[in-house]
Amino acid sequence: MKKYGLPLLIIIVGSFLVQLISNFLNFTGANEICTVLRVMVVFSFGLSLCQKKRRNQNNWVKKLVIAFFVFFLMCWEMGYFVFPGIKSILNFLNLTSFGYNLLYVYCGWAFFD
Repeated sequence: MKKYGLPLLIIIVGSFLVQLISNFLNFTGANEICTVLRVMVVFSFGLSLCQKKRRNQNNWVKKLVIAFFVFFLMCWEMGYFVFPGIKSILNFLNLTSFGYNLLYVYCGWAFFD
């Protein structure tokens, strides 16, 4: 149950929470709160996909790099950081919201791998 139940539970509860909060928040920072919540849900889904019994706790540099990458990508998606060189690369790759979500899932999975 844990192998398949936890990721399914994260998908169901997370999508319900994001939808509920996006419907009831109507102030200027509501979009940023929904984006942060969505990133947290998708990242935790990626964490739940890593089913190793013994997780590598000693690789703190990799975890730090992944955390900074997720933070940068989240701020980039909200429009806080704009660098012309990176913008042209991301436009060439044609990353949409779905592509960002896939990157967050991969980062969550790689965090404990």
